[in-house]
Amino acid sequence: MSKDKKIEIQLSDSKVEVGKRQIEGYQLTIGKKVIGEIAELDNQFAIIKNGNVDSLHKKVEAAVEILIENYNLTK
Repeated sequence: MSKDKKIEIQLSDSKVEVGKRQIEGYQLTIGKKVIGEIAELDNQFAIIKNGNVDSLHKKVEAAVEILIENYNLTK
């Protein structure tokens, strides 16, 4: 029987770089590894990859879910 491994997921306030601008946003970390950044743009939540908007979501929870799914797929 295997033990469940606890994974700590944390969403913290952060400045996110979008293009050449610094925008208020969030950094999502699992353990000590940063798995994604989310910026608030025009009342939507944008997943930011390499300084560019990857996708837009109406709720921060939806953006977090996508980041976690993508992280799990690449593991």
